[in-house]
Amino acid sequence: MRLAIALLLLAVVPTAAAQSQESPPPSKSKSEESQAKTERDEAAMIDDFRAGLTNSVNATAAWLDSFFADSVNPDDYDTASGSLTLTPEWDEHDGFELDSSFRARVVFPHAERRFSAIIGRADFDDFINDTQQTRPTVIRRDQSDEEWMVGLGFDPYVQTNHSLSFGAGVRGGLNMDPYVRARYRYETIVDDNAELNVQSVAFWRDSDGFGVAQTFEYDTAFSSKWFGKSWFRGTFAERTEGVRWQASQKLYYMYHHERAVGADIWWYGETENPVPMRDYGIRALHRSRFSREWLFLEGWVGMHWPRDTLADERHSRWIVGIEIEMLFGGD
Repeated sequence: MRLAIALLLLAVVPTAAAQSQESPPPSKSKSEESQAKTERDEAAMIDDFRAGLTNSVNATAAWLDSFFADSVNPDDYDTASGSLTLTPEWDEHDGFELDSSFRARVVFPHAERRFSAIIGRADFDDFINDTQQTRPTVIRRDQSDEEWMVGLGFDPYVQTNHSLSFGAGVRGGLNMDPYVRARYRYETIVDDNAELNVQSVAFWRDSDGFGVAQTFEYDTAFSSKWFGKSWFRGTFAERTEGVRWQASQKLYYMYHHERAVGADIWWYGETENPVPMRDYGIRALHRSRFSREWLFLEGWVGMHWPRDTLADERHSRWIVGIEIEMLFGGD
């Protein structure tokens, strides 16, 4: 539901009979006044929801930190940041699905801001790699892996180009499936118009054993309006059949400073699976800010060619979806 833009007031014009006074503005009908009130209420509702979500995360961090400090000052706990997304999608192959994800991170001030708490609901690989924003939404995920996860993070080394962090936590709610991970990220400017990000993750979790993941991101600015993003991630673990890999190539054209159209090609599969390439496809998309600086809307339509088993034949399948993303905290 798109939030409305504020109505512009009409300028008043002086009358010829009384030059020292201005004529009153035209009165609004009851329906116009009712609509304007509804729009104001909707705007206030989403602002209050975002503020309440940020305050709740900060308050939880203050409560946790109180176990490790003699006293806490609530004003120090303003470090919450995260995102909430809602993604309805119709796929000719899988039907209609409503996906959602949530991720929140807050830094503890009493530990020199090196320790943080993380909570989220997302795919496990996206969670430990912290790359859910780069993976194309249309790459299907294991629904059984989309569970609530909580953990603690420790960032002993963070600089402009390099960062090293460790984390541990549990996933699966009451199932208490523990995990640990170590993550190293390197960022470099290749030239005036390109940037390379490389990330390596080693992890272990009780249900799957040890694993490693490698991610590459390459961003290019072809001009002031044309941008490209190449993305690849490979994961090897005891639960995978060989190396599970995902890749995409995006091209954006920014026709407005807050709006862009683009095209996306993606592939994914597992090297030792009977069907090494599970799916590939192409889509056209549109991304824009949505009434607020922290609210984004992305819609897409495309076609893909999935194959789940060797007995299946590839057929083109339509895919249509929309994603609403709300960022919170970090103000």
